[in-house]
Amino acid sequence: MERVQYANRRPMAANAGRATTGREYIYGNTVPDIKRELDEAPRKKLSATTRKNREKAKHMNLPYVMFLIAAMAMAIVMLTGYIRANAEVVNSVERIASLESQYLNLKADNDEEYSRIVNSVDLNEVKRIAQEELGMHYATEGQIVKYTDEIGDYVKQYSDID
Repeated sequence: MERVQYANRRPMAANAGRATTGREYIYGNTVPDIKRELDEAPRKKLSATTRKNREKAKHMNLPYVMFLIAAMAMAIVMLTGYIRANAEVVNSVERIASLESQYLNLKADNDEEYSRIVNSVDLNEVKRIAQEELGMHYATEGQIVKYTDEIGDYVKQYSDID
C-alpha cells in the first residue's frame, strides 16, 4: 500500500478510488484497519493521584463487602415480604369473588322462593276461609273509631273502648 503525504487539496474527481485518514491519502481499493492504528497510538501518561485512585477503586475492602452483603440481604427480605403481601392480596381477591358468587346464588334462590310463596297464596281462598270458616266479616260504619294524636306520637290502648 502506498501512502502519500497530504500537501494540497485535490478536486473530488481526483480523489476517486482513494481513502483518506485525516492527513494522508491511501491509494488502493482497500482501507486499512484504522481502529487498530488508533489503539496503538501512544497514550497520555496519568498522574500519580489518578493512578492511586484507580488502584483503590479496583480493590474491595471488607467494610464495603459487608455493606453490599447487608444491602443484598435487606433487598431479599423486602422482596420476600412484597411477594407474600402480593400473594395475600391475590388470595383475598379470589376469596371475595367466591363469596360474592355464593351471595348471588343465595340471593337468586331466596328471590325465587319468595316469588313461589307469593304466587302460591290465593287471596280469594284466604277471604273465603276467613268469612266462612272463621266467621269474619267487614267492619260496619259504627265499629270504626278514629282518634287524633295531639303529641305526634303513637296511641296505646290499655282497656276496652265502649
